[in-house]
Amino acid sequence: MKTSGFGIKVPQFSFMQLEGADIVLGVEMHSTGEVACFGTSFYDALSKAFLAAGYSLPLRGTSLITIGGQKNKEKSLPLLSLISSMEFNILATEHTADFLENNGFKEVQRVYKISEPDRKPNITELLYDHKIDFIINIPATATVEKYLDMLNDEYQIRRKAVEMGVPVMTTMEAAISFVKTLQWLKSNAPTIVPLKNYLEENTISEKN
Repeated sequence: MKTSGFGIKVPQFSFMQLEGADIVLGVEMHSTGEVACFGTSFYDALSKAFLAAGYSLPLRGTSLITIGGQKNKEKSLPLLSLISSMEFNILATEHTADFLENNGFKEVQRVYKISEPDRKPNITELLYDHKIDFIINIPATATVEKYLDMLNDEYQIRRKAVEMGVPVMTTMEAAISFVKTLQWLKSNAPTIVPLKNYLEENTISEKN
């Protein structure tokens, strides 16, 4: 059987039904559902799968970047260059902002942790004012005591974002797929094709 096109599944999780749950996934976590979408290209199918799973896909606006660990920061540079080239405003927490500025990013706005409400602009206020369109939050892997406050603050960012309906990417792979989908959408539109067309194509392929 030969069929053209792409089919992609995106898992769904019930984080809003689980009060206080962290959206960072562990190996023991299972999705509570999934959506499957077809498309004529990888990003055509992926864009529809994201939308069907409830993600908003902004084509302009503001991204919040908070990345833990030096290796993660270095790996993120090509992705963050792409985000900048797409003319998204970039907000970053202090250490991430320092790293970006040291690597040639000139228009990064520094923002402050949820745990520092007196320092402005604060991430909590920006989320509640709908001034953040998506978040890339790749946590540090260290869990020693001196990092506990930082890890808790990252959790607070992710949890507030879920409650406000803001997409959050917590792995490099997910972040790259998400941003490249936004890039594709800037010059393309998801296809709308009746499901029966795929079934008919399958039937023809099987007969041949």
